[in-house]
Amino acid sequence: MNKSVSNKKRRTIAAIYVITFMAAFALSSGLFSNAMPRIIEGYELTFDQASLFSIFQSAGMILATALTVLVVDRLDKNKALGLMFLLMGGFLVCIGMAPPFVLLLVALFLLGTVSGVLDNACAAYISDLFGDERAKYISILHAFFGLGSVLGPVFIGTLFKMGFEWNTAYTTFGLVVVFLALAYFVTMAVIKRPEPAVSGVDEAGVRVKIPYKKIVTSPQMLVLCGMAIFSAATQVFNTWLPTYLNNKDALLYPVSFCSTIMACYSVGMIISRVLNGAILRALSPRKYIITMTFLGALVLGAGLAIDQKLLWPVVSFLLGLLIGAIYTVQIIMACSYFPQFSATAISYAGLASSIGGMLFNALAGQLAQRVSFLSAMCIPVAGMVGTFLLMGLTRRVGSHTEAAGE
Repeated sequence: MNKSVSNKKRRTIAAIYVITFMAAFALSSGLFSNAMPRIIEGYELTFDQASLFSIFQSAGMILATALTVLVVDRLDKNKALGLMFLLMGGFLVCIGMAPPFVLLLVALFLLGTVSGVLDNACAAYISDLFGDERAKYISILHAFFGLGSVLGPVFIGTLFKMGFEWNTAYTTFGLVVVFLALAYFVTMAVIKRPEPAVSGVDEAGVRVKIPYKKIVTSPQMLVLCGMAIFSAATQVFNTWLPTYLNNKDALLYPVSFCSTIMACYSVGMIISRVLNGAILRALSPRKYIITMTFLGALVLGAGLAIDQKLLWPVVSFLLGLLIGAIYTVQIIMACSYFPQFSATAISYAGLASSIGGMLFNALAGQLAQRVSFLSAMCIPVAGMVGTFLLMGLTRRVGSHTEAAGE
C-alpha cells in the first residue's frame, strides 16, 4: 500500500473517477435518444422495429443485474468498475462503426450489459466508500449523471450541426472512455485502492455470505421493486420524445431542437439531484416519491394535451426537476435496507427497472406503430400514476427504515 497517500485522499480520488464514470455513462445514454431519428431513417426502420433497440438494451441490463447479484459484492469493486468502463468504451466504438442492423442490436445488448453493471457498481462502491454518509454522496454521484445527460444531447447536437452523422458521436466518445479507463487503472496502480467504510467481510476478514433469500423476500424490497417497474415507464419519455416530435413535424421539431428539449430535462435532473440530499433530511423517501410522481404526471399530461413548441422545453425541465432524483432515492433506499450488501440490493431494484423498461418500451413501439404515437407517449404518465398509487397504498411497509435523511 502506498503510505504517502492517506486513505481519505484515496477515497476522494476514487470517488472522482467513479463520478466521472457515472457522468460518462449518462452521456452515452443521452446520445441514443437524440440519434434515434437518424438511425431509424438510415436503417429504414418501422417504429416497432426501432423499439428493439431499447428492448435489447434493457435485456442487456437484465443480464447485468444477474451478474451484479452473483459477483459484484464478491469482487473488488474498484477493479470491476475500471473493467466495465473499459468495455463500455469498446462497445461504443463498435456501435460507431454503424454495423448491420442485427449486429447493432447485439452491440446495444452488450453495451446495456456492461453499462448496467457499471451503473449499479458505481452506486454500490460509493455506498461502501462513505458508509453512513451514503445519501449525500449517492446524491452527488447522480447529480453528475444529470450533468452527463445534459452533455449527451449537446454533444451529438453540435456534431449534427457540423455535418457529422450519428455514428461519429459514438466512435469519438468511445475512444475518450477507453482513454479514461486506462488512466484510472494507472492511477489506482500508483496510489493503491482506498479502504471502504463498509465491506462485506467480518472482523476475521472472512467474506460474509450474501442473504439472497432474505433480500429478495423482504417486504421493503418487494415494494421497492414494484415501484421500480412502474417508474421505469418514464424511460419512454427519454427514449421516444425526440422521435415523437420529429416524426410529427420534422420542420417544426428538427433533431437539434429535440436535443435542446432533452438537455432541459437533464438540467432539471441535475438540480433535482443536487437538492435531493437536503430534501431527504426533511422528507422521507416514500413521501418524496409520492409527491414528485403526482406532480410529474400532471406536468407531462398537461404538456401532451397542450402540445406547443415553446412549452416543451419548460415541460421537459419541470419533469426533470420533479422526477429526476427518483432513481437516486430508489438506490438510497436499497442501500439503507441492506448496507453490507449494497450491490446486491441495488441489483434487485435495477432488475425491476430493466424489466419495466423493456416492457414499456416494447409497448411504446407497438402503440406508436399500430395505434398512435400520442398513446405511446402517455405511458410515462400512467407509470407515474402507478408509482404514486403503489407508494401511497403501502405506506406502512418499511416505514421504520424510511426516516427522513436515511
